[in-house]
Amino acid sequence: MREPLILSAIEKYALKGAARFHMPGHKGRGEFGKLFPVAATDVTELSFSGSLEAGEGVVREAEEQIAEVLNAARSHLVTDGSSAAILSMIFAASKRGDKIVIPRISHKSVYNALKLFGLEPLFLREEERDGMIIQDVASIEKIVSENDGVAAILLVSPDYYGDAADLKRAKEIANKAGVPLMIDGAHGGHLKFSAPELYAGGYADVWVDGLHKTLPCLTQAAVLNVNDESLSGDVAEGLSIFRTTSPSYPIMASAEYGIYYGEHVGREGYEKLFALADGFKNGAARTGYRFASADDKTKIILDCPSSEVDCGKLAGFLEERGVFPEFSNGRYIVFMASINSAPEDFDKLLAALISFRGKFGRENADNMRNRALIGYKTKRMTDYLSAARAPGEWVDLKESAGRISASDAGFFPPCYTVITAGEEIDRDIISALAGREDVFGLDGGKIKTVKEK
Repeated sequence: MREPLILSAIEKYALKGAARFHMPGHKGRGEFGKLFPVAATDVTELSFSGSLEAGEGVVREAEEQIAEVLNAARSHLVTDGSSAAILSMIFAASKRGDKIVIPRISHKSVYNALKLFGLEPLFLREEERDGMIIQDVASIEKIVSENDGVAAILLVSPDYYGDAADLKRAKEIANKAGVPLMIDGAHGGHLKFSAPELYAGGYADVWVDGLHKTLPCLTQAAVLNVNDESLSGDVAEGLSIFRTTSPSYPIMASAEYGIYYGEHVGREGYEKLFALADGFKNGAARTGYRFASADDKTKIILDCPSSEVDCGKLAGFLEERGVFPEFSNGRYIVFMASINSAPEDFDKLLAALISFRGKFGRENADNMRNRALIGYKTKRMTDYLSAARAPGEWVDLKESAGRISASDAGFFPPCYTVITAGEEIDRDIISALAGREDVFGLDGGKIKTVKEK
C-alpha cells in the first residue's frame, strides 16, 4: 500500500493557513484548535479532498488501495462505526429474503436491523464453554434446509472474547444453500495482518472491519467490504441510507492509516506483541493467575474463579492503579492489547496483579464461580418480530417475571443480549440485569414487555 492518501491531502491543507469559508465552524484555529489539535485537518468535501458520498477523488483512491490490501472486490470507508456498516450489510440481505441466521450473541445493531427490515432471526445453536458462548456453525446446515426465505447467514468472528467461528465450514454451508455469508468482524480488523487464517475476508461475501477497536485508528473508523459483487449495489444503497453525509476526514484518514500501518508492521510485528503478552501471562501464572484461551492472541482473558480472586474487586483495584481493562463480566476480565501496546503497559499490569494478590490473597473458587455471570438459558414464547411489534408496556424489572419481553436487553460492553424480544423473563434474567449501570434495553429500571390482554 502506498502512503496514506487522505492523510497526505488534509495535512497539506492544514499547513496552507487558508482562509476557511467552509464547514466546520471551528475553522481549525482559536481556542478550539488548541484544545483539539486534530481540528487543523478536520475539513469537508473540497476540490482536493474528494467525497465519500459520491465515491470520488482521493477518497475513492484510498478505498481502492484498502480493497487491494484486504483482498476485497470493494471496500467502503465508514466513519459511523461498525454499527452503520452492519445496518448497511443487513439492508443488502433484506432484499433476498425475510429470515436471517444469526447467533444470539450478535451485537445490538443486528437486532436493530431485524426490526428495521422485518427480518425474522433463526438462531443457530450455541454452546457454553467455561462461561463463554460458542457458535455452533454446524447447526446452520439444518436451519437453512428447514426454512424458506433465508436471506443470509451472519456470524460474529472473532467475538468479544477472541473466539473465531469455523468460517471455512460456514462458507461451505452458505455456498451449498446459495445464500451469502456475512460476518460481523468488528473485533477482527487486525487479523488480516496478525493471523490471516482467521480473517473474515478469507471467507465472507460481505464483512465489517471495526478498525478502531484493534488497529491504530480513531474511534468510529470502520470499513465495509464486499467480495460478492452481486451484492455491491444493495450494500452501496444501504450505506447511502445509514452512513453520514458529513463524514469525518480525520476518522477516514485514520482508517486508511491503520490499514497501512498494519500491513507494514505485518506478522513479524505482531509476533513481537504476542511475545510480550506471553511473557506477561507467564509472569502472572507464577503467582496463581489463570487465563482462558483465545484464537485472537491480542485478547487476554483473566479467569477470576480459576485464579481465586473476586472479579469486581480486582477490576476496581486495577483502575485505582491506573490499569484500565476493556471490561469485566463477573467471571472474566478482558484486556485488549494492540500493536501499540508498550512493554511498560504489561509491566504495570503485572505489578498491579502481584500487588492485589499480596493484599487480598485467594478466595474460594467455587464461591466465585457461583457468583459469575456465565450465560443465560432463555425460553422463547413467540417469534421475535411479533413480540417486537406487539403493543408493549414498560414494567418494573423486578416485577417482570413471567412476562414476555418486547425488547432486547443486555450488557455493554460487549452489547450482547441477555434476553431478546419474544423470550420469557425469569428470575435469573432479572437477577442478572438488576442494579447494573452497564445495561442497555432498560429505562429507569423498567423493561418493555408485550402488553397483556
